[in-house]
Amino acid sequence: MVEGLLATPVFRYPLCNKHQGLHGFMQKAIDKSSSFSPNAPPFQGLGVYEVSQRVGKIYPDRGNRWYIRLLNGEKICCDKQHRTFYDKKQAEAGLVQIASDMLAGTFDSNFYKKTKKSLLSFSVYAEQWLQRYERRMGRGELSPTYLKEVRRWVKKRFIPHFGEISILDIKGLHIRNFVDSIEGVSLKTRQNIADCLQKLFRDAIDDEIIQRCPKFPKRDVGLEPTVKWATEEVQDAIFEQLDEDDLFFIFSQACHGTRTGETRALQFRDIDLSNDTVTIRRSFAGNKLRETTKSKRIRVIPLDPSWKQLLLQRPTPFNPEIFVFTKQGKPYSESWMRKQWNKACESAGVPHITLYQGSRHSLASQAASRGVSIYLISKMLGHSNVKMTEKYADVLTQPLRAVHRNHPRILPFRKPSANEKTGA
Repeated sequence: MVEGLLATPVFRYPLCNKHQGLHGFMQKAIDKSSSFSPNAPPFQGLGVYEVSQRVGKIYPDRGNRWYIRLLNGEKICCDKQHRTFYDKKQAEAGLVQIASDMLAGTFDSNFYKKTKKSLLSFSVYAEQWLQRYERRMGRGELSPTYLKEVRRWVKKRFIPHFGEISILDIKGLHIRNFVDSIEGVSLKTRQNIADCLQKLFRDAIDDEIIQRCPKFPKRDVGLEPTVKWATEEVQDAIFEQLDEDDLFFIFSQACHGTRTGETRALQFRDIDLSNDTVTIRRSFAGNKLRETTKSKRIRVIPLDPSWKQLLLQRPTPFNPEIFVFTKQGKPYSESWMRKQWNKACESAGVPHITLYQGSRHSLASQAASRGVSIYLISKMLGHSNVKMTEKYADVLTQPLRAVHRNHPRILPFRKPSANEKTGA
């Protein structure tokens, strides 16, 4: 017997008219009992088993099957896992489960039907949550590339794993089992999938579907991948393999630390030659121009003097809204720039490093290795949180040299004696 369930505040999902009527039937049945006062709340002082005796009755069905008839006349033929009642004990267990849901205020008969889905089932809420994200993307609030990933995770991972389980019943154990089941992806992608699922549950709290978010595993900071980056010398070797137009694009990204989508979206009006500044205000997501950056913030950064010299050597456009980096009158595509970068790396004999790592990551890592503060690097990169920039602190080795010995000296090499050589 489960006692004291009503002593703990329980979140109650609003019931439809049909289920409100069912609770009315049960209230009348309880009021007839001499052990309850007329003003007593439903099921006060009762355990699950006693409540189950007042919820409905069990009857034999055709063949060797059984069913539950609730007080409002509704017929239940299977449990929440959609398993048919093939014996009376299984039907009794189903009745106890229904009573437990009643006590928690979360009963929905659609969970006990094979042909219908409850509004509280995980799959139904996940679909609605995804549709909301698609509407946000239509309003330009989300990147199409990000939505593509979210859609794939919801369709291919979340819904197949959790299925029709009630979102109210998902606990930390279910979350841990899901995270442990993610295979075939990098550690960062695995964490991104878990973060996306956690966002879904937090939105469910805001929607007043659940009261609290299930516990998620802590990040394993010790397993975070190290930042891959290139020194100035390696970058110069790669730059030498690029043609003039491609160098103009890639050198700008390497000097200013912009994201590839931000570099592609740069217009001439964003460059202030008199004050030597560049304003980053928009970005490309795929082939769609978004009038915002990834962090939703406009940032002003200093114009690199070396890249400025390349800019001044090119014709000045009459229209300031023209994109700075174009090929045959159209903005550069991200796939084209990646292809040119990879070809240049191969020609320079440089081990594989992505365009993002060889430009944005490298600028931040080079600055960190020179002792530039993480705060300034964060401002340059446009990070919304300085913690995002702390990964570059791992490359900061120059200050660690203070730990070395104060007076290092070269020890003389001692030649082995003749006896040592012969082993005598």
